Amino acid sequence: MRIFGHRGAPGLPRHGENTVYSFREALAKGAQGIEFDVRRCGDGTIVVIHDHTVDRTTSGDGLVAGCTYQELVAFDAGHGERIPRLADVFALFGSRCVLNVELKEQGLADDVRKLVMEARCFTNVIVSAFDADDNGPHSNSGWAELQGLSPEIPIALLASAAKISRLGVRSFIDHAIRLGATAIHPQRTAPIEEILPMAKSAGLAVHVWTVNEPEEIDRFRSIGVDAIFTDYPV
Repeated sequence: MRIFGHRGAPGLPRHGENTVYSFREALAKGAQGIEFDVRRCGDGTIVVIHDHTVDRTTSGDGLVAGCTYQELVAFDAGHGERIPRLADVFALFGSRCVLNVELKEQGLADDVRKLVMEARCFTNVIVSAFDADDNGPHSNSGWAELQGLSPEIPIALLASAAKISRLGVRSFIDHAIRLGATAIHPQRTAPIEEILPMAKSAGLAVHVWTVNEPEEIDRFRSIGVDAIFTDYPV
């Protein structure tokens, strides 16, 4: 079972997430991949940050979309680190491990593809997103946009347990097949035992988020989950 460092290795409460330091920590602790989130800042640069504001994760305040990249790098994102650009993360880690890029906004897919191709790390990248009706209040990504990346770049459908319950497991799998996904990313509280055989039959990998308790990590390993995302990679 592959271990992805969820936003690196931030622990809980999360600190220094989505930074180069956190990604290095995850790999040093044995993670085989790192997961991180991307948005566009005010000058068009794609940056690695989860929230639509910098308030929770940095020493600054304000909207990510309201700052240029030069303004963003003035903020401490934890352990003296700065908010990285997606291009920097590809350059530093694209040949070292699997990178799961989560789109938090619409309109990012084409530019993410260009950056992947420029970095020549397409064999090590997975691009994922929640669907439009399964987002937080400040994110507007959608599954449909992912289809434009496949088959050049592997894609994965992220889904909460509530989304999967509304759709039904069979429909969730069918959406993934129709969009050309190579993986699905269900929440840990979804019916994973029901999902696994259908996904395997369809040739889809199952990567579960966010799993932090050792007993639950062991359980998912024992039932054949392909990967987990965790704040505590070991």
